Amino acid sequence: MSNVSNEKHLLFRVDKQADHENIVKIARAFASEERLAILKFMLNRSVSVSMIASELDMPISSVSRHIDVLADAGLIAINYQPGLKGHTKFCAQAVLDTKFTLEAVSAEKKSTSFYVEMPIGMYSDCKINAPCGMIGKDATLGAYDDTKLFFSPERAQAECLWFESGRIAYVFPTPTEKKQDRHRISFSLEICSDTLYYNNDWPSDITVKINGIECLTFTSPGNFGGKRGKNTPMYWPVTSSQFGQLKKISVDTDGVYLDNVFCHKQVTFADLHLFDADNIRFELEVKEDAVHRGGITLFGKNFGDFDQSIIMKIS
Repeated sequence: MSNVSNEKHLLFRVDKQADHENIVKIARAFASEERLAILKFMLNRSVSVSMIASELDMPISSVSRHIDVLADAGLIAINYQPGLKGHTKFCAQAVLDTKFTLEAVSAEKKSTSFYVEMPIGMYSDCKINAPCGMIGKDATLGAYDDTKLFFSPERAQAECLWFESGRIAYVFPTPTEKKQDRHRISFSLEICSDTLYYNNDWPSDITVKINGIECLTFTSPGNFGGKRGKNTPMYWPVTSSQFGQLKKISVDTDGVYLDNVFCHKQVTFADLHLFDADNIRFELEVKEDAVHRGGITLFGKNFGDFDQSIIMKIS
């Protein structure tokens, strides 16, 4: 049903013909107050058809019809359990969220575009100041506040890493074909500040460099927690950092953008000399003299709210 790797997070694209049938089914499923009431009743638990009928004061025949529509849309799962009179039909929530996008991805991913996704643990260089640490999908990695861990082979397993100040750098490959119509580079990543436990109001000034050129400094508003991130593993306590913001840094022939909003023209695509070497260096830093020295927390595909690591695109 889903065209994303995590079946609990559905993503459908209007510009993708193969998704249209599923979009129609889900739209139909949501187009009923009674079906929305049923979905609300079964959030985070398994319920029988008779329980739904009793709680919502609906005929069992009506509930069954609604359940079939929800199941056909892939929003719920149905199973049967032995009961006193045969088998009882139980229903449970099957997905956590559904997203429809109107973005013209097929047009974006023409042969002129070059994509690379880099796991957050595959950095090439760093200078880390404690407090710091890193954790994987299934367990923590090493000891907290041990800067030597950032040079350990274990770092390749990192799905979340953090430090109070310093820098971390990733090296991406340059495109094999140096096409003349490529004039924009962008990096997208999930990131927030860093502090003990979490603090939603904890600003941090994060500087971004591409090929050693300082492009911009943005302020992360906080270190977010208090509710579990969509992809955050259950072993990680909800009282600690859970998710970040998805930030996009771009440079084209006109200048520098943050989240597609123009910032300045002091640095342009040509200034980066992207094709002069075999690699492109992307660096994040919290400077020692930053006004808000609130650290960095980075999230990978299996942590936080967004199913991605660090993505570079040249188009």
